Amino acid sequence: MNIIELLTDLASGTNSIIRSTSSKFNLTASQGFHLLSIPFNGIPMSGLANKLGLDNSTLTRNIQKLEKNELVQRFPDRYDRRVQIVKLTPKGASLLELLEGALEKISDNLIDQIDLDTQEHLVTVLEKLSWALDLRRSES
Repeated sequence: MNIIELLTDLASGTNSIIRSTSSKFNLTASQGFHLLSIPFNGIPMSGLANKLGLDNSTLTRNIQKLEKNELVQRFPDRYDRRVQIVKLTPKGASLLELLEGALEKISDNLIDQIDLDTQEHLVTVLEKLSWALDLRRSES
């Protein structure tokens, strides 16, 4: 298998896990991805759109649904009022904690299926891959 095939398989598997886990909390996969992508201190809408690979209008519609469910709020940036910052509400943060906990259990089960030598290098390799993907995304 080449790297693209492996990344596609990895993305499909990850999407499946996030989809099924999100549904246990009455979230769509998209909503789960959105919540998982919002840092504790918030993120500009444009940064979140870039991170998720969405255009601004699609992200706005998605965020409006999360706002309606009281999971996120938007605030103007204190330095540039034109920039909207998305932050989790306390309800959203609580739900995210539950979602991350469920995903962590699945992650632990997956890791248990990998030999110890590979486990030692896995986090480093995934961090480097994530960094490379972020770099590519920022160049687009």
